Amino acid sequence: MVAPLWALWERSPYLRTYRHMLRSQYEPPESIAEKQLAKLVESAGHAYATTPFWKERFDGAGIRPADLRSLDDLRRLPILSKTDIREQGPRMRSSAYPDESALHRFKTSGSTGVPLETCCDEACAQFKRAAVLRSDEWSGWRLGERIASIWGNPQLRTDLRGKIRNALLERRYVFLDTLKTDVAAMRRFTEILERTPPSLLFGHAHSLYLYADFLRKNSTAPPIRPNGIISTCMVLHDFERKSIREVFECEPTDRYGCEEVGLIASECERHEGLHLNADCLYVELIDFEGRPVVGDKPGRIVITDLVNRAMPLFRYEIGDTAVWSRRTCSCGRTLPMFARIEGRIADYVITKSGDYISGISLTENFACMVSGIAQLQIVQESLDRFTFNIVKGPDFGEESLRRIAALVADRFGSDVGFECRYTDRIPQEPSGKYRFCISNVPR
Repeated sequence: MVAPLWALWERSPYLRTYRHMLRSQYEPPESIAEKQLAKLVESAGHAYATTPFWKERFDGAGIRPADLRSLDDLRRLPILSKTDIREQGPRMRSSAYPDESALHRFKTSGSTGVPLETCCDEACAQFKRAAVLRSDEWSGWRLGERIASIWGNPQLRTDLRGKIRNALLERRYVFLDTLKTDVAAMRRFTEILERTPPSLLFGHAHSLYLYADFLRKNSTAPPIRPNGIISTCMVLHDFERKSIREVFECEPTDRYGCEEVGLIASECERHEGLHLNADCLYVELIDFEGRPVVGDKPGRIVITDLVNRAMPLFRYEIGDTAVWSRRTCSCGRTLPMFARIEGRIADYVITKSGDYISGISLTENFACMVSGIAQLQIVQESLDRFTFNIVKGPDFGEESLRRIAALVADRFGSDVGFECRYTDRIPQEPSGKYRFCISNVPR
């Protein structure tokens, strides 16, 4: 009851938008596309009239907002890069939102360590909040139920209104900081969950796996049997999914998004692919030459934000790859779908012949086919040299090394060398995420 009453007092529209989204997820695909086009034309017109960057970008491409007669027409615009945002960000902000203090700001550095700053208006934030709520409920959680997160601790509001909100709403949350996941912290987290069991367990994919592994290794009965588990921020490997499911007796729901545009796609209760957040975003998959991908080939993810008026983003390449799903989910929802997320473009390994191999698939393949590996990070130093950073399990031995050598020769050629380095843990990035495949080969 608290959340709806607070939304009413705040005059927040997100619950009303959420109820609309419960209907829109079952609309015919043609209707979904028509609404996306209408939002695109409106957003493009607004951006053209109120931002110098987008006026120049549209004019340079020889296109006006009124020329957008189909979603395919958007391809006439150049790709928007992270460098564009870093260098031109202030010129992308709309003059219709002069009060910067009223904007929601986002800052991320990714794997590069170079900050990337974006923002959105309040209406956009509320709209996307509704989309997140809808996907939260796909996991089995319901509004108002308790949530446990293996995540960075939240930045709570400190003004009077914010403190009241925190006391009423944030009390539903308990956090295990992903940068402090030592044994003592996990034990404290477990004790808290035993006292106040949550309905939803939420967190970084690998952090959820590490916590499940901690419970398994310490012969500790899981403190909760959640109604839902949401895995996000990293690709959820099959072996991680299996471990989490077995420990908590609950199928993890894979979710995908980023700071710049929010929720992009999420599995539903059927786990047959990831439904796109088509109410807020238009998504393209393009190959390395910039052409739309066909069939089951992976493509570079390009996002157009349909609801951010304060800082419009058209054809933004976020640096990840995915594969289209051509099926309709048995849940009956008609939203477009990804079959799977392939991972970061920067994490693709390049062979001597110029082929690209998904780092996610490569790491999972090695980890599953080599016995005794507790954790693995693959680093491509050059076209003919790899480093394997390995956390050894009890079964790791000479046979494991022979297997790695055979796999390297099979995947990359007998003239490709490698070195194994042993460590107690794979280090996290400052964000708390893990990278399990890194290619240092220039693109």
